[in-house]
Amino acid sequence: MSSTPHLTERERLPGLLEQEMQAFFHQQKERYDFGELFEPIFFDMCEFVGRKGKRIRPLLLLLTYRALGGKKEWGDKALIQAALSLELLHAFVLVHDDLIDRSEKRRGLPTFHKLVEQRQGRMSHAERTGQGVALVVGDLLFALAVETLQQSAFDVGPRQQALGKLLSYVTDTGVGEIFDILLGSKDIGRVTREDIEITYLLKTTRYTFEAPCVIGALLAGASTEKAEDLARVTEPLGLAFQIQNDLLEISHLDGKDQLLPTDLLEGKKTLLIHEAYQRLGEVDRSFLQMCFHSSARNEASISKVQDLLRKSGAIQAMQEKCRSLFEESNRLLADSHLTQVEQASISEAIDWVRQTVRLGS
Repeated sequence: MSSTPHLTERERLPGLLEQEMQAFFHQQKERYDFGELFEPIFFDMCEFVGRKGKRIRPLLLLLTYRALGGKKEWGDKALIQAALSLELLHAFVLVHDDLIDRSEKRRGLPTFHKLVEQRQGRMSHAERTGQGVALVVGDLLFALAVETLQQSAFDVGPRQQALGKLLSYVTDTGVGEIFDILLGSKDIGRVTREDIEITYLLKTTRYTFEAPCVIGALLAGASTEKAEDLARVTEPLGLAFQIQNDLLEISHLDGKDQLLPTDLLEGKKTLLIHEAYQRLGEVDRSFLQMCFHSSARNEASISKVQDLLRKSGAIQAMQEKCRSLFEESNRLLADSHLTQVEQASISEAIDWVRQTVRLGS
């Protein structure tokens, strides 16, 4: 599709977001000046949110806002503030998700609860303190996300619509997290494709793709019909991105550093694993079940799982599934209430995000 004028400046957006994030936390510093006890916690919170990431959610909000006719310039404080609210929401999800999964690393650095734990030194309750503080800091980030969107200088009507949507997405994400926890304790043979897909949709797709597109459209003054169409477009899109992420984690084993996929180490029931299980014979299925029941998954067992994935043909099947889902998303976009110009802009924004995620930048 041909390039649209307002997307030619998109390369400026990550820099604008980073500047606004720094300014935001600088402004919050005085507000949260509660003395030396809280200061290191606030510092860790700022560092955690500010870690280099893809910024998919705020970027999609900005691009969708302009694609749907929003008049504010890229650098407009209200617009950047609305986009930043989604990054704060993402940080809230990550802090709690890491806590639930007992993860020790996030973006190559300690997870938030581990940061706090390390500050406690050799204290006997260091681990418990880190977990407790992280739980509450996650809640603070959620409140900041809502407050930041609520205080953005948009007209009351669109802003309240956007805020209502944001809260509904948080609820969906919470339900998805619960599903993810419950599926973790189920035998892979008793998990259905539908179980995994609804978990992906609720836990990740809604707040990662639907939320920025729908909120960006509402803030731009788009009709309810267009916002609903964008929600439909992002459903297969989000599932495709999640499958791509599953495939990417598996491919890490081919690298020189032999990175171990996080989801495999945590025993996650992914669509890729489910597809492999359905395709394998009884002996190989038993090994997969044994691997997921084991509390310690080492490099050798993970490598064996990768061999089984290749043997089953699941990797190729999931790659084809991704292509099909992207095509479905494009069909839904073409059949939407969006104008051809709006469709082209949304399509280009999605392609840009897709390339950004693929490159891991």
